[in-house]
Amino acid sequence: MNKTILASVFSIAIFFAACKSKTAPTNADSSANTTTSTTAPENSSSATPANEPKSYTVTFSPDTAFLGKKKEAFVRLKNGKAIELYDNEGKVTGTELTYEIELTNKNKVGESSVFLNPNDFRLALDNGTNITHDNYNSVSADAESTKTSEENKFRLPAGTKPKTLNLFLDETRVSVGVEMK
Repeated sequence: MNKTILASVFSIAIFFAACKSKTAPTNADSSANTTTSTTAPENSSSATPANEPKSYTVTFSPDTAFLGKKKEAFVRLKNGKAIELYDNEGKVTGTELTYEIELTNKNKVGESSVFLNPNDFRLALDNGTNITHDNYNSVSADAESTKTSEENKFRLPAGTKPKTLNLFLDETRVSVGVEMK
């Protein structure tokens, strides 16, 4: 009887040991795979190859605004990007910020069109200065239509970051937050 009890305890111990060893590698493999798969995308997305300039995504908050005395212009700022600029010696000379303007005319058919001139916009920087566009494309939209202006560019001085974009139309002004990530 003692031999039977001893054999049963020994069998149970081997059974638990066998189950535990099967469970442990499975967890170890899944956590190793999780770690590997999590680490790889982070490294690939955050590391910029040595042969590419440093670039940023630019976000506007809010990305839409109403302008005009009758709020006839609905403006959406989108596709914001920034890229660092360098001289021949590798020194940072500034940052080029580009974005698109989508203008929707909220006037009824038969009423006037809306003309938006980005030259009137001012970008406030973190050092307290305001700058104008380096390059811009004006946009005009007929009543109840939408048009897009592409390749609007600001050239930021080295070491500065954008803070606020001030939009102007028909003696009205709206401020939009700008962030580079």
